[in-house]
Amino acid sequence: MRANDLDPARLRRLAGLKAPGGAVLSLYVDLDPTTFATPPARDSQVSSLVDEMDRRLRASELPHEAQTAARADLDRAREALGQLVTNANGARGVALFVSGPADLFEVVRLPRPVASRAVLDDSPWIEPLVRFGPDRRVCVALVDRHHVRLLHGTRDGLSELDADAEPLRRSHEEGGPDGPRHPRANDAEVRDHLKRVAHALLALQKRRGYECLLIGAPGELRTDIEQALHPYVRERLDGWLDVQVEYASPDDVRRAAATVLDAERRRRDDATLERLREGIGRGDRAAAGLREVLKALNERRVETLLYDAGLRVRGVVGTSTGFLGVDEEIDPIDGSPTEQRDDIVENAAETAVLQAAEVRVLEDRPDLGPHGGIAALLRF
Repeated sequence: MRANDLDPARLRRLAGLKAPGGAVLSLYVDLDPTTFATPPARDSQVSSLVDEMDRRLRASELPHEAQTAARADLDRAREALGQLVTNANGARGVALFVSGPADLFEVVRLPRPVASRAVLDDSPWIEPLVRFGPDRRVCVALVDRHHVRLLHGTRDGLSELDADAEPLRRSHEEGGPDGPRHPRANDAEVRDHLKRVAHALLALQKRRGYECLLIGAPGELRTDIEQALHPYVRERLDGWLDVQVEYASPDDVRRAAATVLDAERRRRDDATLERLREGIGRGDRAAAGLREVLKALNERRVETLLYDAGLRVRGVVGTSTGFLGVDEEIDPIDGSPTEQRDDIVENAAETAVLQAAEVRVLEDRPDLGPHGGIAALLRF
């Protein structure tokens, strides 16, 4: 199972962390086995990242005390990254945030590859983490006339439950999860089997929870399975898988589930973009373009922030107020000079996370092009 240390609470905490007068070192390491499969390749990547951070420190205007602390942080980061890339424990990427003045030393293991990068700032650079999006809990049920198998987790970390797992034990008390044993089970036995499957899925929902249910089953059983599900479970059904119920390996199931979940995400993106187009057309609850989006973030009105992957746009921030702007020289909130930022998208994503807004990063889609690559759905 791939490692994933990221959750919404951790992301919000990192987004809100600052190191006034000091610096935060943010280092991202790509552990994609197709690119960095060998220890020498990973070690070389770490060395390059450390060298890049060293150059950034030398070019920075940090006060002497902060510079000394940051160099000590870089030494700690070098040692930690060397250990992490040696023992990745299923991670496909790693983010490391270090700041002695802010009492910060945090490792985030990621389930998918991430572009290598070293960033020096007064807060953790979280935009690459935002791109992973909310990790919805997933249940996969494999069902035929005789068998049921359950997997639970996330898109990148599905694990199969064994027969002694608590939800299945609970189902057994209500009739047991096992299907009919006779190779030619009659219709009544199959109906009883599907009821037991439905009990197991409801028990799993109550005990561990899941937002998305995928079911692998023969076509002739799908209607009967859906009808047997409890309404709380049925409303979470997002799709069907074509896999061999009894013999598919967990990796086979994970790949099939990822394909369906990716398609479902594209459908959700389509629906969100349609809402955006309607809102822009009506001039209601939508913002398009950098200036309007930043204004909405300043007013805490953003429900969903959308931007193109790879978007980098210059802007300004109010260092004491959090104001976000395009080219304002004076912070309108406290009258102090603003500070230039080469990438205001990071600040926009950080602000959205702190306001509990959803952040959607769009890959290979032209929809936001007319708006400079950034837009938002608004709460009011």
